[in-house]
Amino acid sequence: MKFLFIDIGSLRADHLGCYGYKRPTSPTIDKLAAEGLICNAAFSSDATNAGARASIFSGRLGIETGIVTDGFLSDVIRRHTPISLYGLNAQRPMFAEYLAANGIQTAAISPFGRQNARWFYTGWQEVYDTHPEIDPVEVDAETINKSALQWISQNSKNDFFLYLTYNNLDRISDSPLTKNEADYFDSIASHGEPPVPDEKTFKNHHNLHAAFSPRLHRAASQNAMRQLIHKYNAKIRSIDDCVAELVSHLEKLNILDDTAIIITSDHGILLGECGCYGGHISAHYNCARVPLIIHAPKILGSGITLNGLCYSLDVSATILDMLDLEVPTGYHSISIADLIENSPQGRNYVVCSHGHYTAQRAIISSGWKLNRTWHNGFWQFDDTELYNVSDDYSEKNNLAAVESEHVLDLMKKIHNWTNEFSSDKADPLASIACSEPPGFLTYGQKLRDRVIRGEISPPENYNGRWA
Repeated sequence: MKFLFIDIGSLRADHLGCYGYKRPTSPTIDKLAAEGLICNAAFSSDATNAGARASIFSGRLGIETGIVTDGFLSDVIRRHTPISLYGLNAQRPMFAEYLAANGIQTAAISPFGRQNARWFYTGWQEVYDTHPEIDPVEVDAETINKSALQWISQNSKNDFFLYLTYNNLDRISDSPLTKNEADYFDSIASHGEPPVPDEKTFKNHHNLHAAFSPRLHRAASQNAMRQLIHKYNAKIRSIDDCVAELVSHLEKLNILDDTAIIITSDHGILLGECGCYGGHISAHYNCARVPLIIHAPKILGSGITLNGLCYSLDVSATILDMLDLEVPTGYHSISIADLIENSPQGRNYVVCSHGHYTAQRAIISSGWKLNRTWHNGFWQFDDTELYNVSDDYSEKNNLAAVESEHVLDLMKKIHNWTNEFSSDKADPLASIACSEPPGFLTYGQKLRDRVIRGEISPPENYNGRWA
């Protein structure tokens, strides 16, 4: 059995056709979803670059691994039990090392380890960072594919697990489009203007000083935000071409039927919600929700949908289930195939954290979402917020004041969850809140520099370290 895992950074599920988007951004991905399995309510347990990937490749939640931010150089995966010491009965091996120990050839073609994630290199048989001289976020899908196509050709006779990261959507929003992206810009834009906040809301957003707020884009207008969304969609369409290239290559090698293709993301981004334009700044529904598609019709069937809740980290148990391998006892991952067969409503609830630009933890259960914010990072979040995400996934109408029973119920669930999964060490998100989130600190320095240069006025009523 072969596995091709495509991790498309910063991809919002609702900008793909298979998740209901009306613009033609993803024909190949849509076809894979139609022929395979799609999860409509998949969430990143830790909606940051490093936190999400740490959960996927450890099979465990960030509250236990300790990684809930975009990454520190000092990060290690807490409570990791290496197979080299504990054998195949290790309770908490890294996913790649567990596959390798069971005869699956493992390889990653990704610059991700340079994004303050040295732990990522643990357990792989092969890791290729083909352009170490380039900023990791500038290593695009086209570059990754050049190496991936060659690697697949060389290893087509083997059982393998190949992991790829596509960073096109992570590039700075005002950076130039690639030729392929630029070619799609006009065709995507021809399908009409995307919705953006109205003028009154936009003016309120313009007063924010937080990261990714309109005034910090230096082109703070409604039209500029429409252009931002058109560029985002053009990048997705270009990425879809790279997925198509891989699928075509697998077909030419006559191994497509024997290869499971997994597509997901580390987190989504906000495109106007809360006043954030192009960033992942919290555990907001559209930051934490990710696409999750598994194309393996020979094993999982075709046209399968899981509407219930699941995590992106459930991929690890799903792959092990497909290989008839035991899931390590220390994993928090549950096979999606098992959920579909035994619990089609999915998990009872999911808990999502963000610790980079803010410190926020959210729980989603039965259509309700409770946010607990411990550090708001210049954003205007209340300490406790409640949303009915069945019809308010943009989180506009905070119902905490009028739905006290739902608040109490979700507070109890998140308390029980914390007690169940916290280790003997401090909750890493609480530690981040106390020391201040790293993205907030980096951004705060840039903000102060711009205030000193007279480019913008300082935030009103702010007396923190950047005053």
